[in-house]
Amino acid sequence: MALSNLHVRVTCAHLEIECDDDLDRFAKLGVFANFTPHWHSGDPAIAATWLGMERACKQFRCKSVWDSGATVAWSSDNIVFMDFTTWNPYLGMEVGMTRWITEKTRDYPFTVAAKVFPPENERMNIEEMLIGYTINGAKQLGIEAKKGSIEVGKDADFLVFDKDLLTAEHEGFSHNLPSDVYFGGKKVK
Repeated sequence: MALSNLHVRVTCAHLEIECDDDLDRFAKLGVFANFTPHWHSGDPAIAATWLGMERACKQFRCKSVWDSGATVAWSSDNIVFMDFTTWNPYLGMEVGMTRWITEKTRDYPFTVAAKVFPPENERMNIEEMLIGYTINGAKQLGIEAKKGSIEVGKDADFLVFDKDLLTAEHEGFSHNLPSDVYFGGKKVK
């Protein structure tokens, strides 16, 4: 696809703190909301040192934005040279669903949190995580005509898993890996 055919949509990323009055503005304005869900864990007391505890406990309100009707996409921009741990979308899905990194999480031991990151009602479900990483990500990039879902006429890029991701345990979800990888309809792994 030529770059001239791409139509990247207006996106707001790094959504750590949103004013209450702005939660529904993404949908009203048609702005994509992009979150890095593996950030949605930790100790709010750390962020409270610069945000204050009230705002620290209102971080990463992706469920509220999603429920407003906005298009939410997930990604990871925490890139460290030669370390692909935080690039793992299954880590993002696990933390997006649990708002907690535990001993079961495929991440570094120093990231394990003592409890669920507030607000607990901002946890997403697996369907929302999958939609955000697939078709909503493709829409955000303006490539949904060819990518993001399995439909006739699309590129047939997809993964096959040995287990049903829709019923998989949320804690430890980050250990999931595809058994087969298809790119352009051809098996590459």
